[in-house]
Amino acid sequence: MTYDSKHTEIVAPKEGYDAVADQYWQHHRHLNSFYEINFLQLLPRKSSFDIIDLGAGDGRMFYQLRNIPHWEYVALDISQEMLKKHPRWAKHLVADLEERFPLADESFDVAVSFFTLEHVEDVDNFFSEAYRILRDEGKLFIGHFFQRREFTWNLHSKVFKIQQFKRSTEEIQEKAEESWFSVEVLHSLDKGVHIGDIIICTK
Repeated sequence: MTYDSKHTEIVAPKEGYDAVADQYWQHHRHLNSFYEINFLQLLPRKSSFDIIDLGAGDGRMFYQLRNIPHWEYVALDISQEMLKKHPRWAKHLVADLEERFPLADESFDVAVSFFTLEHVEDVDNFFSEAYRILRDEGKLFIGHFFQRREFTWNLHSKVFKIQQFKRSTEEIQEKAEESWFSVEVLHSLDKGVHIGDIIICTK
């Protein structure tokens, strides 16, 4: 087991998110402003898109992505319990983003990954794999929140945090560019306060 400086247990993302899946929607509502993006304004004119949500969580992003005309929507997450929160008709895929993605080369037009990279240690692999599965001119949207401190969960008398790896927007942008993406950064504001960034990576 791993503990922080205050002796709070640090658990792996799969264990942590499986445990908090039923309670997650009650927390992190401060992130909702990230889900108000009009993705259609950022995408080329096209009749339909194949979309993959990398680290799909409890499905909050789905309700924004469903406004994009799509042939296929795939929700991928390491937590089976979190994926159960997604609509049944959506394709659910349990996978670890630290490993090779179980997806074919050039099979998606759009990938999104919101509040996920902080749980991924090997971001070089993440960007390499994201580049591989996107078609030419495909876009990867990353939601990066400026988190001041790690969230502490108190569940059934067990207190724990979910493992995170802190990175700046600049560090994420650099890693994306090393994997041959072109990168644009949009600031996300909540009541005039800069709370994070949307990092747009184009293949």
